[in-house]
Amino acid sequence: MLPFYNIGIRLYGLGIRVAALFNPKAQKWVDGRNGLLEEVERETPSFSGETLWVHCASLGEFEMARPIIEQLKAADSSLRIVLTFFSPSGYDVRKNYEVADHVFYLPLDTPSNAKRFVEAIKPSKVIFVKYDLWFHHLSEAKKFGAKLMLISATFRPSQQYFKFYGSVGRRALQLFDRIFLVDADSEKLIHSIGIKNTTVCGDTRYDRVMEIAASAESNDIIEAFKGDSKLIICGSTWKEDEEVLLDAVKNLKDVKWVVAPHEVGEENIQRLQKQFPDSVRYSQYQESDARILIIDSIGLLNKLYRYADVAYIGGGFRTGLHNVFEATAFGVPTVFGPDTSRFVDAAEMAHKGLAFRVQNSSELRLKVSELLAQNQFQLSSRIKDFMASRTGATKAILEYTNKC
Repeated sequence: MLPFYNIGIRLYGLGIRVAALFNPKAQKWVDGRNGLLEEVERETPSFSGETLWVHCASLGEFEMARPIIEQLKAADSSLRIVLTFFSPSGYDVRKNYEVADHVFYLPLDTPSNAKRFVEAIKPSKVIFVKYDLWFHHLSEAKKFGAKLMLISATFRPSQQYFKFYGSVGRRALQLFDRIFLVDADSEKLIHSIGIKNTTVCGDTRYDRVMEIAASAESNDIIEAFKGDSKLIICGSTWKEDEEVLLDAVKNLKDVKWVVAPHEVGEENIQRLQKQFPDSVRYSQYQESDARILIIDSIGLLNKLYRYADVAYIGGGFRTGLHNVFEATAFGVPTVFGPDTSRFVDAAEMAHKGLAFRVQNSSELRLKVSELLAQNQFQLSSRIKDFMASRTGATKAILEYTNKC
């Protein structure tokens, strides 16, 4: 199947270049890889010390790896850290991340690109986060003698690793020296294809979001906007979520709303301003009577939930729920759409009555009204206890990384 994989990679690269003619995000992907390998070779001269290479698909995966990166660097300041991203949304936000010595896009996964990249950065340890496994880059790192780890991984029967056509993906998994899994079901599944070098230790996201919650700074704009009102923060929303939210926004007039869309491009922000006329942009906020604040930048959301009385997390009416942990780390009661297939923890929290799944706009309005009307102290305490009980993945990964 490897020849088909190689053909598919080249077709993917070609497809992105065609898409770049019409799509700004695709154009960023292409621009970021023009002259990339020359840049990598120029910025990574001969180095005799230890190098850790961490690869993340995007910003969410970076947050999973961040506690590992920062604690390893704190323990050994001479450790050289190379951080790579696949997507522009991750790279753009973290290209100046001060803990990493180098931050790059990941080159397209061809044999020649992977060989040049690995020979340039000379990794001794490699961490890939969750998924986004690229066979040739992993294979070259293995040939180079690096120890390979996959962290915060979850597996589902629908994934290609468990299909007849998934041989390249299975070969990629076999390259890892240790795979750190979120749950026992994933371990059982991956054991079924003969991969036994696993450790179930939970999800580093719990460690990271609890760390963020403990150190979150105040935000003058949100404090001024909220005032004495109840505040609902809607994070990582898509069009489908915003349509469901309309009924609640129109009917719950004595509360204020923060809408942080998944896409913050100008066209989408303008669309939201039309959809929610009683709104103002975060970047343009001054004293205002607007009931709705639209977040038009990336990187703020996970610190804003401290001000929420209720949170709504997007994606559950589209392709799968986004991160609920950022809100629940603050003990905020959280509501989301029906599709939790990509976020099993959210489904568990809903089952325990710690979060709330809704099927439509009327259910959303009723649930939010109910949560706003009740005393939330006991529920908030139960949510925080649940979150605290799931921490510890970072410690397990660090112990292995320091020994290997």
